[in-house]
Amino acid sequence: MVFSGQAGGTPARLSTIWGPPEVLGMEVVPIDFEVASDLAFWRAEVPGKVSARAEALTGPMTPSGQRVQLLNAPGSEVGPGQVATWGKAMTHRVDALGLKWEADGKSSKHIPFDWSGPEPP
Repeated sequence: MVFSGQAGGTPARLSTIWGPPEVLGMEVVPIDFEVASDLAFWRAEVPGKVSARAEALTGPMTPSGQRVQLLNAPGSEVGPGQVATWGKAMTHRVDALGLKWEADGKSSKHIPFDWSGPEPP
C-alpha cells in the first residue's frame, strides 16, 4: 500500500504526477543496511540482487568533519524538511526482477525517511 500510494503521503502525491507505478514483482528478502554515525558512508545489500555503497562528499570548501548537505531539498523524494547528504556511489549493482545495471562512480545521496501508512483497522 505504501509504495503504490494507496496509503497516502509522498508516494500518493508522486503518483498524481507520474501515474500509478508499474509493479514488476515483490520478494521477501533480507536487507543489510548501514549508515555511518558520522554519515561518512552508507550501504545496502540484498544478497545476490543489490549491492550499493556510497561515500559522502567532502572538499576544500567543506569545514573539517562536515559533509556536503542540502537543507529542505526541493522536490525531495521523501517529503519536505529533510537534510540530503551528497555522496559518490563507490559500488552500485542491481540484478533483480529482470532489471540489471551498474552505476559505480555516479552521484548518490542519503536522505533519512520514515514512510508509514494508516494504522491497521
